[in-house]
Amino acid sequence: MSITLEKFAAESILFDLDCTDNLAADETIIGSPVMTYFPVLTGADALTFGAPVINTALIRYPDGKLGKVGGVVQVRISGGTPSNTTTPRLYSVLATFTTSTGNTFVARMKLSILSNQ
Repeated sequence: MSITLEKFAAESILFDLDCTDNLAADETIIGSPVMTYFPVLTGADALTFGAPVINTALIRYPDGKLGKVGGVVQVRISGGTPSNTTTPRLYSVLATFTTSTGNTFVARMKLSILSNQ
């Protein structure tokens, strides 16, 4: 479960971690995923997460893929800084969650932070 996305440092964006393909047909995400990231940085370099939620409706993505009900972690991410004005900084964002069948998964996305300039 790994994807790569981008955002500018000043943006606050709702991201989806679609786990549909990793879940059995009758399996859904339950509870509240725990969000973490690395490298762990502080101050302006730190990422900030809103409260993650699990989708309650089918999601149709622009590429035609479907995110099944209970199969997508949605979380707002803000903060972070690029390495410098020309080099993005790459973070790994992790969502650890339990499923209705008792499995524990870690979904990962790579998030590249771009300069606002």
